Amino acid sequence: MTRADLLDQILGRLDESRARCPELRFGQLIATIGTLAEDEVGHSLWDVEDADFAAALERFAADMARRHSSSAS
Repeated sequence: MTRADLLDQILGRLDESRARCPELRFGQLIATIGTLAEDEVGHSLWDVEDADFAAALERFAADMARRHSSSAS
């Protein structure tokens, strides 16, 4: 996967996550996912690689999808 492909994937997942969490402002969404990435890699957000951010975003999106499906049931 190229860096451009990864960025496209991240932006797409951010849009999906934003739609699932309309109560969060964009900065709050980025801060939440950034904190998850920091916790996972043990670095500050400044040093988190795009792939690590994407992985944290995937975990966040999966958790939000599970919560959404649980509340819909």
